[in-house]
Amino acid sequence: MKLSVFFALVAYACATTFSPGPNNVLLLSSTGQYGFKKCFPLMRGIWTGLITVMLICGFGCALISELIPSIEKYARFVGAAYILWLSYKTLTRPAGNMSNEKKEQKPLTFVNGFLLQFLNIKILMLGVAAYCSFVLPNGVTVPATFIFACTMAACAATGNLIWATVGSLLFPIYNKHYRLFNGIMALLLFWCVYKILFV
Repeated sequence: MKLSVFFALVAYACATTFSPGPNNVLLLSSTGQYGFKKCFPLMRGIWTGLITVMLICGFGCALISELIPSIEKYARFVGAAYILWLSYKTLTRPAGNMSNEKKEQKPLTFVNGFLLQFLNIKILMLGVAAYCSFVLPNGVTVPATFIFACTMAACAATGNLIWATVGSLLFPIYNKHYRLFNGIMALLLFWCVYKILFV
């Protein structure tokens, strides 16, 4: 994988996984209620599920591209269109609201975090869009697929750690500066679209 492609993938992964989503909001509310240590099994489950889903997305897309070689040129535009839509949704996302978060009796488990990734359509779509946009056009190889999966999972895990560690402190800060944060994330995604289509 070329270094320029890798950096574009990292920017995409950070922009899509650092923002509020099911995993980050769940960890924010869970660690705010139970503390970091008690929620660590949930985090490990999320991370294990993430790497598994990214590997499935990567090797699944690679297999489809082998069966239908002409799909690559179309997949690039589909991936770019989806990322452009994500950029718009990120820019227009309102401030969060934790007042409606359901309080659990006890922290969720490793299994809960793992299975959540297979039910999280956002993660599946992010994985497919990223692979079709960054790996498929540059040549499918087993190492590139592993780099893709590890990069996506590592960026997501870093975002999870930030939200979980800061816990309830991050939520008011995000709410206060959400327009700036969303704008930066949207610009990163737009830059990714440019790299996919024109570089």
